Amino acid sequence: MNRPTLLLALSLLLGIGAAAPALRAQETRADNAMALHHMHAVINHAVEMAAEGSNLVMLGEMRMAPGTDELAAEHGKGAIREAKALVKKVMESKAMAELHKQGQGESREMAYTHKLAEAANAYIDLLAEMYSVNKK
Repeated sequence: MNRPTLLLALSLLLGIGAAAPALRAQETRADNAMALHHMHAVINHAVEMAAEGSNLVMLGEMRMAPGTDELAAEHGKGAIREAKALVKKVMESKAMAELHKQGQGESREMAYTHKLAEAANAYIDLLAEMYSVNKK
């Protein structure tokens, strides 16, 4: 190899090597964003569970389908309890702890995740209060 070609190859190689940490950091941020996105999806699912549970309790309380009303109300209250537990599981998960350990606790996305969980819990708590759902 002639000298200019060797210098060009070496500079490219060193340039790519120098960029590797930045690429890894970018990959880590994308992985963290995906983990938070999945947490958001689970929190949203918990809210949907609580809403469906509320519907079942309301239907059961109407006493329009003897023999099924009790089942609907019981299952609805269970869905509300499980929704609350699901949000708690997400916020206390190993994945959440790992993100905080990596220093993501102060990120805008993490702040949003905690705000979303707080809002979900407030909504679920209101439904639980409305239907006297005791926490098991």
